Amino acid sequence: MTINKISQKKNNSSIQVLKTLQVLLQGTYSMKELVNLLNQKEEGAVFNNSVISKYINTCRYCGFEIPKINNQYYIAKVPFGLDLSDIDIELLETVQNYVADEMSSRCKGLIDSFCYKIAHFSNKKISAVEKKEFNYTIELFERAKAKKHKVKLIFKNHNVLECIPIDITQQGKKLFLNIFCKKYRSIDAARLSGIKLSGQRYIDPFAGDQTVIFKLSGNLAKRYEARENETVENNLDGTITVKNRNENKEMLFSRLLRYDDKCELIQPKMYRDDMKILIDEMLKNYGV
Repeated sequence: MTINKISQKKNNSSIQVLKTLQVLLQGTYSMKELVNLLNQKEEGAVFNNSVISKYINTCRYCGFEIPKINNQYYIAKVPFGLDLSDIDIELLETVQNYVADEMSSRCKGLIDSFCYKIAHFSNKKISAVEKKEFNYTIELFERAKAKKHKVKLIFKNHNVLECIPIDITQQGKKLFLNIFCKKYRSIDAARLSGIKLSGQRYIDPFAGDQTVIFKLSGNLAKRYEARENETVENNLDGTITVKNRNENKEMLFSRLLRYDDKCELIQPKMYRDDMKILIDEMLKNYGV
């Protein structure tokens, strides 16, 4: 009798784990939503936060990848299912990005739903980042920048890059995260599946006694307000010459790039050369 009771208890726990997995396979949910959905068909409040957390960890132990992003749980990968190659994944992501850029929102919704379903039953991650999760990625990037924390960019091909956040720029319908990792880089946000805040704060790699001189023209020269670390000289031709002292190099470059053709970097020569390389790399990223 005792053995049967123990066996029955174990079977009930297994069934509850499967029920939890069944709900997770249907979509992305917060813990509160999971509790409500799982208790709907129960006679009492069988499921609670603690119990569901244990069941999710059991699924993780069995090989299911169940991340939590912005307090939402979802299945990113199952330990069995469709055997998709890296080429298959890349093709699906290319189609997904093309539909998002060139077709209607209805078509985008259909292809995202299709990829989302395939992701549940494939042996590889296909990261169709939903709008709310994408917005959270952008928000976290900005927060890290403000607090001078490094970030870990998680790519759809599973690569992870730890870097210094610079800023976010837009080219047409595309958003690019500008970062510094040994060199200045511009990353298409569509390539990312997520972002994590690193526990490491970054130290300015370009700190030191450095004066940069650049010239501004047009309306920009008229309305430019010097920063605390800058002095401005007015020129006879209506331009102004700005002397900038000890500003973080990548931050300065990011700012000067926004001034477009109204800005000319004068010296030091090393900075001029680095700026040329940076512009060439950005043009390649934008397909120019």
